[in-house]
Amino acid sequence: MVYFDFFLWPMLIPMLIPIIYSAKYKRGSIGEISAIFFTMVFIVIAYWPLTNGFNSTANIVTKFLLFVFLPLIVLFVTWKLKNKPKKKKKDYSFKQFGITEKGFEKSLKLGFLFLPIMLTVTFLAKFIIGGALVSNYPLGVVSFVESFTEEFFFRGILFIFLVRKTNLKIAYVTSLASFVLMHPQNFTSPFIISTIVQGFLTIEICRRSKNLVGAWVLHGTNRFFSIVILPFLM
Repeated sequence: MVYFDFFLWPMLIPMLIPIIYSAKYKRGSIGEISAIFFTMVFIVIAYWPLTNGFNSTANIVTKFLLFVFLPLIVLFVTWKLKNKPKKKKKDYSFKQFGITEKGFEKSLKLGFLFLPIMLTVTFLAKFIIGGALVSNYPLGVVSFVESFTEEFFFRGILFIFLVRKTNLKIAYVTSLASFVLMHPQNFTSPFIISTIVQGFLTIEICRRSKNLVGAWVLHGTNRFFSIVILPFLM
């Protein structure tokens, strides 16, 4: 019997907000927002069968495919279909997702500024949960790199890009709620607080700098801290 676990499905719910908003106020954005939504549906369907039972190296490749390359391809196709020859040339650069030199230094500074808050919250959550932890350096390094995939999708697309297509409030709520709901394994754990704080801090970094690098550094370092360093402190 084939078994599928679509445990990521709650992250789809907040996307109804920008869809409804764009349908009512910004119909020019409805195509791109709908494309993002259907990309998320595919992620929900494909994530479990593509990651279940595989090692961390295979999983990191899968997450880059699903959370980075797939949405870029879908959006590019949407833009090409939407773009008319006489209209203004479409901006296909990565800067609309926060990957740009502009704001790089500010983003990095904010990442390091917020990092002590993030690590403290993670430490307290792990301390409350308790249990023995084993340090795993290779997994920590892989997790640091892999955290870029979530930052690109939830902050680069669902915040920086979505702000341009809706407004700040819509993008803020959608990005934060989708990110939190993407981690249902934390719903009944004190670690849900760490997830919420991480979502809030990374969005703030992107809001203030319009750049993704600081959010990635904070997210990745928090993972590395949890997997490699925290076991020595517990």
